[in-house]
Amino acid sequence: MRVASDWRAAAAAALLAAQARAAAPSPTAKTELAAAIRSYHRLDLMKALDHFNAALKARPSWKTGSGYRAECRWALGEQDGARADAAVAAKLQPNDVPSRVARGKARLILKDYDGALADFRAAEQADARSVDARLGEGGALAAQGDARAALKALDAAAALDPESAATLLLRASVKSQLTDFRGAESDYAAILAVNPKYAWAHYYRGKALRDARDMPGAEKELSTFLDVVPDHEDAAYLRGNVRFMLGDYRGAVDDLTRVIGLDPRKALAYSNRGLARAALGERDTALIDLRKALELDPSRRDKIQAAIDALSSADAPPPAQTSATASAAARAPSASAAASADAAGASKSAAAKPAGTKPDAPPPPERNTGQEDSQFIQ
Repeated sequence: MRVASDWRAAAAAALLAAQARAAAPSPTAKTELAAAIRSYHRLDLMKALDHFNAALKARPSWKTGSGYRAECRWALGEQDGARADAAVAAKLQPNDVPSRVARGKARLILKDYDGALADFRAAEQADARSVDARLGEGGALAAQGDARAALKALDAAAALDPESAATLLLRASVKSQLTDFRGAESDYAAILAVNPKYAWAHYYRGKALRDARDMPGAEKELSTFLDVVPDHEDAAYLRGNVRFMLGDYRGAVDDLTRVIGLDPRKALAYSNRGLARAALGERDTALIDLRKALELDPSRRDKIQAAIDALSSADAPPPAQTSATASAAARAPSASAAASADAAGASKSAAAKPAGTKPDAPPPPERNTGQEDSQFIQ
């Protein structure tokens, strides 16, 4: 009787061990996941996705792998796929640091910010050197609107791995929210040192430099980005603003013409191209643009009509002539800066994908397009 009982116990133990081995990811799956995480931290997102897919092919329905892939898919703008992966990973019963981090990533995407924060902090307690735990904590705090606490967590993540471009990207966004535009610009430059092909860093560095009042630097970075993504409407509009501030009215006209080609009903592009043309002495075409803007956007009637009236008066100078002083001041960086526009945690979302050639991944949708500081009609 005892022999039979011992045999059944041994058989049950053997079965449990076999089930555990079957459930465990294979060495191939683990290797692919590690490669995917390395690529993600470099912001080589398409390569990371390939490795995540390979890991999940080697171990289908792997919840930990799904949690990590969810974050990568979200960064690439694949929101439906990201949510599907997050739904799988949210069912995790974590038993180690990677699984806690994976569930935290899933909860963050599913907007369970408190749950995500708890997972990331539990992972930190288990492994104080986990970069992903600190990065996740920063993302969750940013999503909750606590930018200063988010910055502290991201500083800790960057100290653990100074070459984590993913950490630098989120930290730069948080710094911009805190109006530390020079700090943000420095982080974007560091991203390009890690991964020169991540073109979106040029776009956001250009925005940060504009907010830091370094217009020549902003123009250079935005031009580099537009060489890669020529049909990005916000970048073209922002460079038009920067060129206007620099007194390059012809360049501003060219950029705003590009914007109008991409969105023929963008009233601000017409009104501001009209101001740039007025600065060039092109009165008739300036009036045509301003009247078109008034037709498209009657809500700005007072400002647009004032510009039309000024141009229509034979004795009145073009409205943009008064910008000479501002343009000269814009050439020298200043400590003052306009406030950055977006909510915390926006870096988890995807902007509209540009037509034509595009870089590795779309950026966070920070919609500050440079309307605040020039004489552009707003």
